[in-house]
Amino acid sequence: MNRGFSPSLVRPNLPLRRPATGPGTVSPRHIAPPFHNIGTCLPQEQNLANGTLRCTRCKTTCYCSVACQTEDWKAHRLICKPYVPDNSTRVFLRDLRNNSISDGDELQGTVVQMRNPGKFFIHIQSKEMTETLRNITMELQKTYGSSHAVEYKPEIWEICAVRFSLDQNWYRGEMMSVDLDRQTAKALYIDFGNEEDVTFDRLRPLPANIDTAPPFALQCRVAGVTALMGAWSGECAIAVRHLVAGKNLTFTVVESRNSSTLLAVDAHLSALGKNLSTFLIDQGYAVKEHTPTKPRTEQDITALMTASFENFKRLSSGKNENTEAQPPEPLTQGVGDTFTAIVTHLQSPSEIICQKLENASIIQQLQMSLREHCAKTQSSEDFRPAPGTVCCSLFSEDKQWYRAKVLAYSSEDRVCVGYIDFGNSEEVTLNHLRPISVDLLVLATQAIPCNLAGVKPTSDTWSDEAVLMLKHLVCNRFIKVEILGQRDKMALVSLVDESSDPQINIAELLVTTGYAAVDNMETEEDAREGLAVDTQALNKLQWSCVELPIDGQKVVLVISVLETPGEFYCMHTLAELSSALMKHCKTARTSFSPVVGEPCCALYSGDARWYRAMVQSVEGTGKASVCFVDYGNSCEVEVGHLRAIHPSMLKHPFQAIRCWLAGVEPVGGQWSKEAVQRFRALCVGKQLNARVLSITERGYGVELECGDHSVAAMIISEQLAQPFGQETRAAVQTASASVASFALDWKTLALPCNETFQPQVAAVVSPSLFFVMNPRKVNVEALQAVMKDVAQYCSRGPQANQSTPPHGAACCAQFSGDKNWYRAIVLDTTSTHVSVVYADYGNTERVPLSSILPIPNELLQHPLQIARCALSGKECFPAMWPPEVLELFKIQLSSRVQASVESFDGVFNLLMLTQHTGQWGSNINTVILGAVQKSPIRAGIDVLAQVTQAPPQGQTQASSAATSSTDTGKTPLGLIGTALGQSE
Repeated sequence: MNRGFSPSLVRPNLPLRRPATGPGTVSPRHIAPPFHNIGTCLPQEQNLANGTLRCTRCKTTCYCSVACQTEDWKAHRLICKPYVPDNSTRVFLRDLRNNSISDGDELQGTVVQMRNPGKFFIHIQSKEMTETLRNITMELQKTYGSSHAVEYKPEIWEICAVRFSLDQNWYRGEMMSVDLDRQTAKALYIDFGNEEDVTFDRLRPLPANIDTAPPFALQCRVAGVTALMGAWSGECAIAVRHLVAGKNLTFTVVESRNSSTLLAVDAHLSALGKNLSTFLIDQGYAVKEHTPTKPRTEQDITALMTASFENFKRLSSGKNENTEAQPPEPLTQGVGDTFTAIVTHLQSPSEIICQKLENASIIQQLQMSLREHCAKTQSSEDFRPAPGTVCCSLFSEDKQWYRAKVLAYSSEDRVCVGYIDFGNSEEVTLNHLRPISVDLLVLATQAIPCNLAGVKPTSDTWSDEAVLMLKHLVCNRFIKVEILGQRDKMALVSLVDESSDPQINIAELLVTTGYAAVDNMETEEDAREGLAVDTQALNKLQWSCVELPIDGQKVVLVISVLETPGEFYCMHTLAELSSALMKHCKTARTSFSPVVGEPCCALYSGDARWYRAMVQSVEGTGKASVCFVDYGNSCEVEVGHLRAIHPSMLKHPFQAIRCWLAGVEPVGGQWSKEAVQRFRALCVGKQLNARVLSITERGYGVELECGDHSVAAMIISEQLAQPFGQETRAAVQTASASVASFALDWKTLALPCNETFQPQVAAVVSPSLFFVMNPRKVNVEALQAVMKDVAQYCSRGPQANQSTPPHGAACCAQFSGDKNWYRAIVLDTTSTHVSVVYADYGNTERVPLSSILPIPNELLQHPLQIARCALSGKECFPAMWPPEVLELFKIQLSSRVQASVESFDGVFNLLMLTQHTGQWGSNINTVILGAVQKSPIRAGIDVLAQVTQAPPQGQTQASSAATSSTDTGKTPLGLIGTALGQSE
C-alpha cells in the first residue's frame, strides 16, 4: 500500500450492491452552455443551407432546428458519412498572419505566463483579440467536440488542435517536440502560453476554416538586461511574478524579432516608480546587456575536462602525480534502508547529496585528522595530483581541509576539485592542495548521491522555482531517507521531514504544489526485468484512497451509490481514466490470476466498459467478486473479464468514499422504505455540502446540507428518522464511561467575543486550524477533578489502542515527563508515533502509539482548556496551504499578537489577529490572504476575467476546495475552456 494511505482511517471496504445505472452514469461535470443563443427555429421550408446548426456526424449539412433535422433524417441518413478532416495540409507558425507590432509600440496587456524575465507571455487587452480567440475556440469545439478518438501523428513545430487535459476542450497548440515511439508530444498552447505533454489521440490537424490569426499569447523578454549569473534564479522569477502577474501594465516594445514572435519589452512599475529592467538591475538579479559576467565554476567543469588531461601531462613531467591515492569505496546502501540525513548539496530533485546523521561523529573526527595532517604537510611545487586521484583541499568559504577528488585542470596553477564527502565542487589554486595519507582514505565516501523518487520536472528541465522550493524544504533540516531503488548509479529515495508538524513527504508536496509532475517508480532492476504485469508485480502495486478533511471544513460531494442514510458512497471529481483503461485492457494479452485485496481492471456488464476494481473474493466457479473503487458498487464478474492493472493507472486515488449520515438513527431500528426514498430524493444527483464529524468502521460520519437545509433535520422533522440515541439516552449516559472513541466532534471553548486579548498559541496546523489556550481564569478544582477521572479511567487498563487516531481527534495521552495521563488533541500521526497537544496545558509532545488511548464521552463533558480556532474569512481559504504561507503564518504568530473573536460558528472561534511591532500594527488576516493570492499555486487565476469577459457558466463544483483551488491555479485554460463550452 502507498504510505499516503493511512490505516488509521477506516476505509470503506465492503460495498453493497450494483446500482441499476452502472458505474459510468455518475458524472461530476456537465457541459456549459455555448455563448450564442439559437433562438426560435426558422421555417422548415427555408433552404437548409441557411441554418445555423450542423449535423454532428458529417458536419456539412446545415439545419435551422432539431425538428428540421428530424424531418430530413430519412433522406439524409442515406448520404451521411462520418466527418474526416483533410490531413493533406499541415499548418505551421509561418502560415499564420504576422503581428503588426513594431519597435516603439506601446501595448496595454497582462502577463498570463511568467517563466522568468527572459521568457514570459502577455495578452494584449483588446476586444477584437478576445472575440477572435472565442471564435477560434468555438470553431474547434464544433469540429472536434464529438469526434471519435484517433491517433494523429504531428510534425515538430506543426500547429495542431490540442485537447487540454483539464477541461477536455480544443485549442491551438504548437508541437515543441514529438516522440513517435511513445506516441506523445509537447504542446505549447500558443494563445495562452502554457505547455503540456499530450498523447497523439488528443491531437488533430488544424482545420482549414480556422482563422489564421497570429498567436494571442505574445512571447516576451525584458529588454536591455541579462541574468547576472547566466541563468535567472528562482528568487528572481518569483519576485518578478509577484510584481507583474495579473496586473494591467503598459509594455514598450524595444525590439521585435522573428516577425514579432519574440518581443523585447520593458514596463513601468508604478508601485516602485521605476521600469522592470531597472528593478532587476537594482536588486542584483541582472546586469545590462553586453556586460561581461564571470561564468560559474560548476558549469565550466564539463568543458574543462576535455583539455585538462592534456594540460596535466604537458606540465607534470617529473612531479608527484599522487597516483596511489585512489578514491575510497562509497557507502553501501540496500533497498529498504532507512536513516536520518542532512542534505549537503543540491542541484535539483534529481541531483541531491546527503550525509547520514549517525555518521556525524565519524565525519567530525575525520575533519580533525585532516586538519592535523595538513598542518604538518607543507605546500610543494612538485605536488601536481592527476585527475581522478584524491587529495586534501582547502575549502574557500571556511578555510578548512576536506577530502577532494581532482576533476580537471583549468590552467597551469588552477584545478577543479569535488569534495567527496559533501558533493559540492569548486576551483582552487594548486597551493591549496596537499597529499593525503593512506589512513585518511580508509573511511568510505560519506556523500550519498540521491534521486528523489516519484517526481519529474513539469517541462524538459527542473525550473528555478522547483529547485528553490526543494531547498526551502530540505536544507538545514533533519530528513528521513528511505532507499527505494537505484537509477543512473544514484539511490532512488523518498524524503520525509519528520521535524515538521505535520510531517511532510517532499515528493508529494512538490507534486501537490505544481512544482513537479508524478513520475513512474521504475528502477534499473525494473528496466532489466521489463514491464510485464504479473502476480509478482501486483504485490508491488501502490494505491491510495480519497480522504475527506477532518478539520471541520465543508466540501462538496456527489452521492454515487445509496443504500440507506446509514450507508452510502460519495465521490469527488472522477479521474479521466476511461479511455486509458479501455486501451490497456483491449491490448492486454497476459494471463491474470486475481488476488484478494489487490486492484485490477474489471469489465462491468451493465455497459461493457472497463473500470478500476478491487478483488474481494474468488469463487471456484471461475468468478470473482469485485468492488468498483471509484463508485462503491460491487458485483460478480467472470475471471476472464478481469485484467491486470498498470501502476500508472493507480496514480489517482480511489474515488469512492464510504459514508453514513451523522446525528440520526432509524425509527424502530431499521430504515423504512419511505425513509430511504426520501433520503434518495433529497441527495441523489445533487451537490451536497458535507462536513466530517467522526470516523468509524462504517466510514465517514458526515453532516449533509442540501442548499441551506440540513438533510438530517429534514428527515427528522418528517418523522422518518430520530436523533441519534433518543430512545436509550438514559442508558447511554449511564454506560458512557465504558464507551470510548477518538472523538472529532469534541466541544471547544467559545472565546469571549468583542474582547481584545493576547493569545497563547498552543499548536498551529494552518491558518484554518490552530489552538489557543483559554484566556479566562481556569477553575482549578474542577480541572483537578477531571484529571483524577482521567487517571482512574486509564489505570483500569482499557483495551489497548489498535488503530492510529485521526488528526484533530480527542484522546488520552501519557506524558513522558511524569508518566501520568492527560486529555490531548492529535496533531499528526505515523505508524509508530503520535504528535499531540495536551488540551488543558498547551504543551506539545511526540509520544509512542502505545501511549494513546481513546477517551470516553464523560471525560469530555468538562470543556477542554484549549480552543479550536481559525482566522476569520475561512470561506476564502484554500484547503491546501502553500508551504511558504504556512511558514509566514508561524512567523507572524511568533511575535506580539493581539486577537479578537469575530464570531463562533459552533466549531471554530473565528479570530482577527493583529501583529504589533513598535508603534505600528499589521492585520495578519490580510497578510495571509494576500500571500495566498501571490503564491505560485495561485498564479494566473486573476487573468481569467480579462480574457473571457464573463465568468464560467454551469460549472459543477463536484470536487473539494482543495481540488478546485489547486487545478485552476495551474493555468487559465481550465476555466476559459469551460466558459467556452460546446458549440454544438
